[in-house]
Amino acid sequence: MLKLTEKEVYEKLLDFGMFPEKITSVFSSEKFGIWVRKKGISVHTKKSFSNVTFHLTRNNNAPRILNIPHPIPYFFLCKEIKSSWTKISTSIGEVDDYTNRSMIIPKPNNLSKRLVSMLSYDRNKDEKFLVLEKSFKAKYFVHADIANCYPSIYSHSIPWALVGKQEAKDNMRDRAKWYNKLDVKIRAVQRNETVGIPIGPDTSSIISEIILSKVDKALLKYNYFRFIDDFKCYCSSKEESDNFIKNLSKELEKYHLRLNQKKTKIIELPKTIEEDWVRDLKAFANKFLTEDELSKSDINFISEFIDLAIKLTKINPNDSALRYAVKIISKKKFADNDIYIFTLMYLSRICFIYPYFIDVFYEILENNPPNRKMRSMLSKEINSILKEHLEYSRSDVALWGLFLAMKFDFKIENFKNYSDYLIKDRDCLPSLLCYYYAKNNGLDTDKYFDLIGEIITEKQEEEWWIYIYSLFYDNGRKHVFRTIEYKDFYTELKKGKVEFYQE
Repeated sequence: MLKLTEKEVYEKLLDFGMFPEKITSVFSSEKFGIWVRKKGISVHTKKSFSNVTFHLTRNNNAPRILNIPHPIPYFFLCKEIKSSWTKISTSIGEVDDYTNRSMIIPKPNNLSKRLVSMLSYDRNKDEKFLVLEKSFKAKYFVHADIANCYPSIYSHSIPWALVGKQEAKDNMRDRAKWYNKLDVKIRAVQRNETVGIPIGPDTSSIISEIILSKVDKALLKYNYFRFIDDFKCYCSSKEESDNFIKNLSKELEKYHLRLNQKKTKIIELPKTIEEDWVRDLKAFANKFLTEDELSKSDINFISEFIDLAIKLTKINPNDSALRYAVKIISKKKFADNDIYIFTLMYLSRICFIYPYFIDVFYEILENNPPNRKMRSMLSKEINSILKEHLEYSRSDVALWGLFLAMKFDFKIENFKNYSDYLIKDRDCLPSLLCYYYAKNNGLDTDKYFDLIGEIITEKQEEEWWIYIYSLFYDNGRKHVFRTIEYKDFYTELKKGKVEFYQE
């Protein structure tokens, strides 16, 4: 933490931290970060904003809402974090063994270039050593997590964590205090609401760590580690386990957070370090899928591996066995069309029912560029998935289907009706991808500009800022743009050739 300079933090938050990590193959804030550090922002500086919402499908097909902040308040929040970084990092770093407590901490050298990256965390390797360290003389294991952590974070509790509740309350009306400035900027990203922070941008990871590192400090006597809001504690007795839950709950309540009672449990040790499903999949892959390149002779192994993942998913419905297996497959090269086609067809049949790993198709296809025959098959498979999940408003399914169609040059069936439905459903990012698909394929784009007029009437401009700006960037002379609220800001962005979609 203390090795990170304020310059590094500032640059990484702006260049790589604005969009949720799940969609950074499609959208990036890097051009914005480079531009805004040179030019700054001088308009709408005192305003609070709404953000774009995006529905991520969970492994049980339930939605998880992610957020993309408006670039104006996001810039000022990043700037405030930069100016207060020494105090923030000192506050977080007060726990001596912080890196052995929190598994997700800001780092300068993550693989994805982000300040906080889930992809760079080797959970299996790191956890094995920590489990052995924390479980010394332990007889019980406690698992607990926070109920709706990010949506429940109270902005005024940030100053409480940084300087203490008494000092923060005594000076809560003093806008000149650095911690109150931070509070104001946090709220500006979320419609000036005091409860909830966006799920997705890296600024939220820093904000949550400000609070949770203080909780860690209050619980130093317990042997536990934490993955964001997920606590794993090793105790010497049932009494100590009960006390940990009681004390954890008490510390969280100081910041208006609470435990998820349904997920809180105590288990007698010994307990396996890895979950059974992880160990089973890993054992199979290490024995039968050891080569980087797979050939026709490996079809049976791929079939059995996916079969095993399906079986383990049914046994462990709350875990991500399928995604874990598909991620292993995504790293492989396919030596011939037979095994490639078999793998894609089998995975697409599963994705038809459980679409939460549709984004991994991009990794598979990037690693194995499809030929014309493959693209024809891929088109049929992806179109069936898109059609199946359209009425469920699954943003990620539509987004990745459209992105794959453009990236690997295949057609979306009945595109007019498909895009009309997404527009009517008011799904921002998929609607934007529909526009790019229509534009790239020489189709009429008038309805996408007409939609902006409807958005203005519905007073939803901020929730659609990336859509409005992207179309403004392509054709800002359209009549509909005469009355948009942030035209002055978008004009400056366009002059700086800032784009967010990664064509």
